[in-house]
Amino acid sequence: MIEKTLAKRYAAALLKVTDAEGSTEETESLLLALKDAYNSDKAFRAVLSQPRVPRAMKKRLLTKIFEGKAKKSFTDFLQFLVDKNRQDIIPDIADMFDRLADASKGVVKITVKSWKPLSDAQRSTLQSKLERLTGKKIAIDARVDASVRGGMLVMYGDTVIDGSVAHRLKEIGEKFRELQRR
Repeated sequence: MIEKTLAKRYAAALLKVTDAEGSTEETESLLLALKDAYNSDKAFRAVLSQPRVPRAMKKRLLTKIFEGKAKKSFTDFLQFLVDKNRQDIIPDIADMFDRLADASKGVVKITVKSWKPLSDAQRSTLQSKLERLTGKKIAIDARVDASVRGGMLVMYGDTVIDGSVAHRLKEIGEKFRELQRR
């Protein structure tokens, strides 16, 4: 819980800096790429989290990775994280920065799971309906999930709208079991 609070503070501070210099989108993509590398590359994660590896070496590594690709404010931020021994919460900072940046732009990310890929027309129709419903700009993260078996599952924050065939079949099964008990 403390890590999430810290991640939000660091992300908010970084967002303030990137908004001022106009590099929010660039920073967002770099942070998400760093998060992916941190989560997927065990050796990279081990170097950053190993207390025996000198901080100077960790700083050089992060600076070298983003040399010529990122603004100085971004590499300074990463070095600050190393100084504070907070490089282990980079994935949380990336997620929080992504959310805060979207919120500052008035964009809401919604995850949609369907049993087959959404067509462009379906995606467009769903996006416009959700935008009318929420009054905000919607970004759809569409995923294919065979367990849905038809229909779709729409997730926004803690809200889930389950219009899947799997959910309907489950409800029907529960009603049958309830009727059998009587």
